[in-house]
Amino acid sequence: MRNKPVTGYDVARRAGVSQSTVSRALRDDPRVIKETRDEIQALAKEMGYVPHVTARSLITRRSSSIAVVSGDLRNPSYPTLVNTLQDRFARDDYRVLLMSDRTEGSLDGDIRALRGGLVDGVVFISARLDSPIVSEMIDWKIPLVILNRDVDGSQAGRVDRVTSDNVGGGRLVADHLVAMGHRRIGLISGPLDNASVKLRETGFREALERHGIVIDDALTHRGAVDAKTGLDGGFALLDRDDPPTAVFCITDYVAFGTLDATKRLGIAVPEDLSVVGYNDLDISGWSILDLTTVRQPLEDMALAAAELLLARIDGAAGAPVHRQFGVDWVQRGTAAPPPSIP
Repeated sequence: MRNKPVTGYDVARRAGVSQSTVSRALRDDPRVIKETRDEIQALAKEMGYVPHVTARSLITRRSSSIAVVSGDLRNPSYPTLVNTLQDRFARDDYRVLLMSDRTEGSLDGDIRALRGGLVDGVVFISARLDSPIVSEMIDWKIPLVILNRDVDGSQAGRVDRVTSDNVGGGRLVADHLVAMGHRRIGLISGPLDNASVKLRETGFREALERHGIVIDDALTHRGAVDAKTGLDGGFALLDRDDPPTAVFCITDYVAFGTLDATKRLGIAVPEDLSVVGYNDLDISGWSILDLTTVRQPLEDMALAAAELLLARIDGAAGAPVHRQFGVDWVQRGTAAPPPSIP
């Protein structure tokens, strides 16, 4: 009974080929004809051969691993991005090292440990504008892509970035609500050190001001980007004598909490109040929510980020790339003209 693990040499001896041919065949290297590749791959599977990752890394000088640094995974946007990245990297035989920065900064020490060849590249999805670790990673010269957030002007020309048009998305919300007849509009938002929040809110406020509307401070609530902020903000803005006729929630996740608040307060949506989110998560289209929102193409953005990173790992040269995706208004059942507008 064999106790030692099967090696590439064992597979090569059984197949009657060199060890380098086995290695190439298992990587689907086209220098090995397809029939031979198929035979070696089938034989390796039959023998239970598993490539030795450390040995392969010594030969290729690559770890075949990519780090994905994500914000709090309780936010449904992040799993959408992470799952898409993981699926794409797996097609090129890369393992994903997932690091969830739940408190936005708690992992800075662990991220620094990525230096020295532990991973071949990094996708950074954390939301903070002021994260110092991003500047450090840019200086490491490791392949790096910033996804769904931006960097300040001094760093913008030094790193690949994939974003959506958050300013334009904020304007979309304002323009549609005003076109419906809303004038008293509330905002339930997140921290302004979150790049997406800041840009989205900027576009929203600028568009309202263009229509001659300034948001009343009493109709603004700010907190973490989560459903609890939507719930608390819903109570604060709606349980009053002069509530808004519409509320823009900075994400769908926040909007879910606000819709919960309307149920608890007995407020009819959209008859008494319009609620608009942002992201167009899959669950937002479920009939029980039917949330009007702005769609940013999270999966397309993640795929673009993956392709950029793989190209950099493979040695692609050239200036850093900024890919900005457009956004779209998604009209569903939570937004309508206010009660006084027929």
